[in-house]
Amino acid sequence: MSKAKEDASQIIMTCDFEIKGQIPKEAFEMFAAAQAQILGLRGYIIQVSEECFKGQLQGEGRVIEAFKQLILAAAEYVAAVKDFIILNLKAIDEYTYQAFEVKAKGDK
Repeated sequence: MSKAKEDASQIIMTCDFEIKGQIPKEAFEMFAAAQAQILGLRGYIIQVSEECFKGQLQGEGRVIEAFKQLILAAAEYVAAVKDFIILNLKAIDEYTYQAFEVKAKGDK
C-alpha cells in the first residue's frame, strides 16, 4: 500500500447518523454500543423518538462504514431498521469523545 493511501485510511472522520425503524430500545442500544466499541469507534447514540435513534460517530472512514454495514446486516435479520443515514461526514484533527456511549433523553 502506498504511503499516501495508508495515511488517508488513518484520517479520523466524524459524522452524525440517524437510524429509523421499529427497534427494541435497550437491545438495540446495547448492540450498537457493543459493535462501536469492538470497532474502536467513539461517539454516542440516543433515542429521540419511538422510531428514531440519532448519534455521532468518530473513527476511520472505513470503520464508520463497517459499523453501518453491521447495523444493516443485523437489521435484515430482525427486519426492524428501515433506514441508516450518515450525515455531515468530515475529517477532524482529534477525537472529541473518549468512548462510545448510550445517552438518555435530556443528556447533552
